[in-house]
Amino acid sequence: MNRGELKHYIEIYEKQETEEKDELDEKILDDVLVASVLAKKEFKGGGLLSGRPADSVLSKTTHKFTYVYNEFPNLVAKKHYILHRGTKYEILYTLNEGESDEFLQVFVSEQEYK
Repeated sequence: MNRGELKHYIEIYEKQETEEKDELDEKILDDVLVASVLAKKEFKGGGLLSGRPADSVLSKTTHKFTYVYNEFPNLVAKKHYILHRGTKYEILYTLNEGESDEFLQVFVSEQEYK
């Protein structure tokens, strides 16, 4: 891959515990920006999910972001998410192809951003 293909500015957020507690005495999670990187964005497909109440149909769209590995190598699926142009992406899995530590491929699904 050519570094010139990295044209999309993405933000990586992490859910971190705060010292504040809610009414159930549990620590409140806060979204903290941990990295901003340039990435290549690729559409990888979509699908329809059915069998939901009232036979409604929901589209699940997936993408792949690729960025320089050393920019943020410790990306974890359940701990981080990506925000790009107002769209939140849940991380499904990451791939460091050939363990070359050159580029990190991040496979994501589009989420509703609140």
